Amino acid sequence: MKQFIEGLGLDPVLSEHANFPVNPDVGTVDNCLEVVEAKADIFVLIVGGRYGSSADTDRSVTNLEFLKARAKGVPIYVFITRSILDILPVWLQNQTGDFSSVSDSPKLFQFVADIRNTGENWVFPFDTAQDIFDTLRSQLAYLFMDALELRTRMRLSGGLSPCLRDLRGSLLRLVVERPKGWEYLLFSSALDEALTDLADLRRDWRYGVATGESVAMTINQFVHWMPTKTSEVLRMMANMNIIIKSALPVGFGPPGVSGDPEGILYAADRLAGIYRRALEWKPEFLCLVLPAELEQLRSIVSRFCDNIVPEFEEFSRKLSGSLATAISDMRLGKQGTASLTLTVTMPDHCDLQPEFDRITRLIKAGVVDPDKRP
Repeated sequence: MKQFIEGLGLDPVLSEHANFPVNPDVGTVDNCLEVVEAKADIFVLIVGGRYGSSADTDRSVTNLEFLKARAKGVPIYVFITRSILDILPVWLQNQTGDFSSVSDSPKLFQFVADIRNTGENWVFPFDTAQDIFDTLRSQLAYLFMDALELRTRMRLSGGLSPCLRDLRGSLLRLVVERPKGWEYLLFSSALDEALTDLADLRRDWRYGVATGESVAMTINQFVHWMPTKTSEVLRMMANMNIIIKSALPVGFGPPGVSGDPEGILYAADRLAGIYRRALEWKPEFLCLVLPAELEQLRSIVSRFCDNIVPEFEEFSRKLSGSLATAISDMRLGKQGTASLTLTVTMPDHCDLQPEFDRITRLIKAGVVDPDKRP
């Protein structure tokens, strides 16, 4: 493989060879993933009968490298030995059977099944290394022709504006090629990428992890701070309404007229920013150091954005599904229709006023000092 790739004028990055870039400050698995992220422009996955060494996640290093490449969006070519593909249907019917003569681990069969089930990558069967070389030579030629076509389209269109030059992967391809419905695909893809980038913040929101600086407040300070914060939720909802109803239609453009990619990406970015702010809402309240009497009130107000997060994610999922159906219909010569409706609601906060009243009674009775710092 190394000699074949070098013969094409490309640079093979193989962990088995001395020129593999190694960061001595991280472990083996992290090194491999870092190299995929930094160096891989094309990823070739070859699956034989060995699953390979496993990482702490119980996935093989190769499996993790494949997932990293897929997340990065580089072209991926998957080659699986024919003996594994032939026996896979038998394994699926009898997953507890003994297949040690074909593979060293049942995890390999699961890995192959997962690759095929997603349908995201074409699988090439192979018997010999020459099968891989012949297929790669043809596929890389197709990739080269695609690159030439994209280059020609960019040149004829006058090139990309500065705002679009940092685009990569599917977003860049949509802006340059502009297939039918590209405006909606661009918006959906940009939104999906933004939500993926916020996955860790989403986990903080889910588990109640607050990493910000602690801020101490008295009862009076918290009560006076709350109206400012709650008005922010209303502003978030109003901004979403403006983007969906005003900015996004301008970006999409009128029917029959090509849209404005910068306007579409602006709308996706601003909506993702609101989603991010909704994720930050609860952890911000968890960072507060408050008197014990305010714990229930804090809990109520910290839930004000709880509906925005799942409703926004549902909007993104439904949009992707609706677009997939519409594009499939258009390819069959039918009229493609996609729905674009974002509905956000406030959680039920009927317990807010009674809790306010309870704290007011405690203050009037002299039970608590509203200006005492916690």
